[in-house]
Amino acid sequence: MKILKLKLFQETACYKKPFAYKVAETYPLPPYSTIIGMFHKILQAQNGEYFPMEVSVQGEYESIFSNYQTLLMYKKDKITSMPRNVHQLLNINLIIHVRAEDDVIDKIYYNIINGIESFSLGRNEDMVRVDQIKICEKTKQVEEKTLKHNAYIPDTEENEEIHGIKYRLPTTYTIQNDLRVWNKTNVKYVEKNRYVIENTLEDEDGDLIIFFNKDDMR
Repeated sequence: MKILKLKLFQETACYKKPFAYKVAETYPLPPYSTIIGMFHKILQAQNGEYFPMEVSVQGEYESIFSNYQTLLMYKKDKITSMPRNVHQLLNINLIIHVRAEDDVIDKIYYNIINGIESFSLGRNEDMVRVDQIKICEKTKQVEEKTLKHNAYIPDTEENEEIHGIKYRLPTTYTIQNDLRVWNKTNVKYVEKNRYVIENTLEDEDGDLIIFFNKDDMR
């Protein structure tokens, strides 16, 4: 299976946490489900069509700020509205790796290079600029390396000495009784230059590749 690497930029974005209604809080990096959804949009996947893939996400943002949006909601039989505080990240730079079957990676690469789909990451208005796209020709396993970018890492026994903000991030979903039921995985959001990551992949540019733990999904 091939690995595709993307460097992305967003001027602003909100990767909204679930059940954050009165205040739309944002994750510090896009969750796996959001990234997988972006790739399926690029692939022009049909309703119910799923392409298995693994993703790794790292990056930084300049600052966080708040603004207001109008939230529409049902109250009994009426639609009402209220102002809602929305947290947004400013000037986000992301490094994303995706591993999938060769034909899936080739199609993602082709569709991005040829502008088949414009795409966003987060809300519909959170547009993405592609600064770099490449298929990783050489990767290697490294025993120890300092994390150069903020990242999600699997919350496993191997990483128990590494401190970070714990999240249970959505990955993929199944349809049950016409509702989406999300698979989730445990991660830590870890800041750069503070910890050594063990036993993971590194690409030819020296960037780590930290895929989510598929065995933890439930």
